[in-house]
Amino acid sequence: MASTLRAARAALFAILLGVCIGCDDTMTGPAATPTPAVPTPPPGLPQIVYVGQGQGGQRANAFVDAQSGTATSTIHAGQTIEWVWVNGSHSTTSGTCPLGCVTDGLWDSGIGHDTTYQHTFSSAGTFPYYCLVHGTMMQGTVIVQ
Repeated sequence: MASTLRAARAALFAILLGVCIGCDDTMTGPAATPTPAVPTPPPGLPQIVYVGQGQGGQRANAFVDAQSGTATSTIHAGQTIEWVWVNGSHSTTSGTCPLGCVTDGLWDSGIGHDTTYQHTFSSAGTFPYYCLVHGTMMQGTVIVQ
C-alpha cells in the first residue's frame, strides 16, 4: 500500500512538473502555431516610443516602445519614430554611452516636457540614443531593417 501511494505521488509530482516518465519525447497531433512577431506600423504611420514611461503609474526614466514594450524599436527604412513625452524633462539624443554619453549628431530633440519629437530613418542600421538629462540610466535603440 505504501509503495503504491509513493508511486502515485511520484506520478502526480511528475505531471505537475511537466515531466513524462517513460515518454520518448515524440509530439503527435497538430503542429504548434508559431507566435507572430510584433508588427511594425504601416509605412506612413510613426511608431510610438513613450518617453519617461513608468511602470504601474510610477514615474520612471525610460524609453518604452509601444510595439515591443522595451527600449528597443524595430522599424523598416523610411519609417518614422515618434517619441511622446509621458512625464518629466527628457530628450532623445542619438549617440552612445560607453563611459559617458556622446552624441553622434544624427538627431537631438533638445530637452522637453509634455511634447513630441519625430525622426525618419532612411537607411538600415542600429541607432542607439539616450536622454541628455539622465545619460546612461536612460537609453534606447532603434533597429532599422
